[in-house]
Amino acid sequence: MKHSNTRLILCIGLALLSTAIGSVVNAGETKLRDSVESGKTGRVAIAPQFDAAGDFSEGLAAVRVGNKWGFIDKSGTMVIRPQFIEGDAPFNARFSDGLAAVRYGDKWGFIDTKGKIAISPRFAGDDYSPPRFSEGLCVIREGYKYGYIDASGKFAIPPRFDNAWNFSEGVAVVQEADGTQTYIDKKGKYLTALRFSKASPFREALASVKVDGNYGYMDPAGNIAIAPQFDAAANFSDGLAAVHIGEKHGYIDKTGKTVIAPQFGETVFNVLGDGFAEGLVLVELGGSKQFAGPIGKFGFMDKSGSVVIKPAFNSASEFSHGLASVSIDGKYGFIDKSGSFVIEPKFTDAFSFSEGLARVRIGKKYGFIAR
Repeated sequence: MKHSNTRLILCIGLALLSTAIGSVVNAGETKLRDSVESGKTGRVAIAPQFDAAGDFSEGLAAVRVGNKWGFIDKSGTMVIRPQFIEGDAPFNARFSDGLAAVRYGDKWGFIDTKGKIAISPRFAGDDYSPPRFSEGLCVIREGYKYGYIDASGKFAIPPRFDNAWNFSEGVAVVQEADGTQTYIDKKGKYLTALRFSKASPFREALASVKVDGNYGYMDPAGNIAIAPQFDAAANFSDGLAAVHIGEKHGYIDKTGKTVIAPQFGETVFNVLGDGFAEGLVLVELGGSKQFAGPIGKFGFMDKSGSVVIKPAFNSASEFSHGLASVSIDGKYGFIDKSGSFVIEPKFTDAFSFSEGLARVRIGKKYGFIAR
């Protein structure tokens, strides 16, 4: 009976804590919302009140209160109370396929969207790169080998690889004992008999591979679709991929045709980011390799190779939801594709929109604004 009463008191205490946290969130949010026009782009959706925060994924975002991490929903309600220390659920922990990795001691497990343990902690993993589900499977290391578990925590593909990466478009990159890389499907069957010195995940039905010192692209059937001929090759994004020929790089389409001729060198004009996003790619004019000190200015180029937003910003992120975060004179705001400010630079820091909300910092506190 004594144990039962203790549990009851504990449950009541946790409920009161959750209510108190929710009240603080809602009170702060209401106060700031009253000062901003309802429905306006850039309105405060969740008041800056967290000591750190991650981006939203599957409707939830990791936030830190003091030295403990929990998860909020898009209303700002704390749905999983702060209970994880930094190393156990760092800010880059995200929900995918309804699960998020958390660490207990030196082992990783997974919680569901209610905060309940869905897969018991028994897997090894990197402190700052939590395992993450993708397309129903998750890379897991057991001993010195990598395999894949399903949502029940059982191995769908037994650990037999020296390294492995998450599934993308139904295929995953794995590394063999001799250091070569190749591809498998979700049953663990090899996509091709070919082995590569470097293989990249599939993006838009093509994957960059390195063969005999040159890069080309492979299709999902395991055939070489674009012959190896480049000194480096990035993933496809928005139908184009950056390729290097010597010290210059340009862009090709999915047939291998050159769309933007190799012309960009790193000393004057850098093309940054993972590639085109919403028709534009981030560029930098100048930079630390040209000047022994400050970095250059940031702008955006379109698919014709024309700089449509001149490099005028101290920093910038890629476009998401039609807007990009940029900074001028130490303050962050958001521009549209014309280069005009839609949300004036007033934040201490700001990040790309994700699921309709963008993470921002005012002073030392993090909150979220709405698209």
